[in-house]
Amino acid sequence: MLTALLSDIARCCIALLLLAAGVGKLRSHAAFRGNLATSFGLPPAAAAWAAPALVMTELLLAGWILAGGTHLPMLLSLLLLSTLTAVLAWRYFTHSVVRCNCFGEAARPVSQYDLLRNVLAVGINGAYCALAQETALPVATTVLAAGLAAIACVAIISLHDIATLAKAD
Repeated sequence: MLTALLSDIARCCIALLLLAAGVGKLRSHAAFRGNLATSFGLPPAAAAWAAPALVMTELLLAGWILAGGTHLPMLLSLLLLSTLTAVLAWRYFTHSVVRCNCFGEAARPVSQYDLLRNVLAVGINGAYCALAQETALPVATTVLAAGLAAIACVAIISLHDIATLAKAD
């Protein structure tokens, strides 16, 4: 039962992270498209195509997972998050300033906490794929899992701010 609960929390957390990322990018779509060109070196024409494709992919995966999708959408989200994290880490370590608009914010460059956030998301997704249970949980337990996932999602998205506040004197 505990493994099934943890799997459901992980599934809901990834769905909510993808939903927040997609909505955040939609809210600042022009800035996101511009950052694909400036921070990630895509030609403007490719950025104009890649930006809506990535937003659509994140939103479709989030919807699929929230609608009850399990193995395939979680494997696809693991592939997506792993790829995005690898590209972000590569650009972070090879270029001094990178802006990603991961969740719509672009006021500051990517930090090591943002990379940690992405690694946590990949880890949660990978843990789901390793532990996924076929056991159906009662509705009340699924609602509890979704609530816990929402709390975890907010903490993960806000990791940079939380860490910065924790270090403040």
